[in-house]
Amino acid sequence: MLVVVAIMAIVMMVAIPAFSTLSRANDFTTAVSGVSGMLERARTYAMANNVYVYVGIAEVSADVPASTVPQVAATTSVGGRLAMAAVVVREGTRGYTLLPTLPSPAWGNYNKGSDLVAVGKLEVFENVHLAAFTHQPPTTGSMARPSTTSLYQLGDPTCTSVTPFAWPLGSDLASDQCQYYFQKVIQFDPQGTARIQYASNQDNIVQWMEIGLQQSYGSYTPPMPATDTGAIAAILVDGLTGAIRIYRP
Repeated sequence: MLVVVAIMAIVMMVAIPAFSTLSRANDFTTAVSGVSGMLERARTYAMANNVYVYVGIAEVSADVPASTVPQVAATTSVGGRLAMAAVVVREGTRGYTLLPTLPSPAWGNYNKGSDLVAVGKLEVFENVHLAAFTHQPPTTGSMARPSTTSLYQLGDPTCTSVTPFAWPLGSDLASDQCQYYFQKVIQFDPQGTARIQYASNQDNIVQWMEIGLQQSYGSYTPPMPATDTGAIAAILVDGLTGAIRIYRP
């Protein structure tokens, strides 16, 4: 009996870490699929209904319970939980008037998001970090892809649009007044074209936008590899067509 119990204890000691690793890997695969899927649905909805759809993505600390209001924004060392939501302007319009220089926020009258309507539900993904690739992408292999500038890498701190929105709708446009505050926002117009609206880029179309993802361990994110290896993924959005492409090692 004692021998059997000892063997069972050893097996459990080996199996539990293996199951944890497998669970994190499954979380990462789910996140890659979920992020790309929401972008696809938003683009399809914009084209089918002749409206502008805004998709927000935000990373927060996985150390805080997912039900906490407000969530705690990620830092350079702590993150691990991604949230995404999609909204449409109630009247089907852009939601603001294009000017040579737009204010931030650009919304004509945000009023707690009263002119916005949710497209689907909030989606939350665990054990994943919104990353910025600081090296040039390879020219061969499964990760060979076009390069993007920092303003169009959603994991870069400089990528914050002038079309932020708060979640849930009905919240003030401030990070401490809502559960999630979306500052990284991709717009899909009725033609399916994708943009990140900045103060002065008006209707310019860039060729590519990139959402870099990296597997995390709860709130801990390991250092970004110098090359495209390990548990990472790059989701590219074609600015002209809005088409989504996934790249993984």
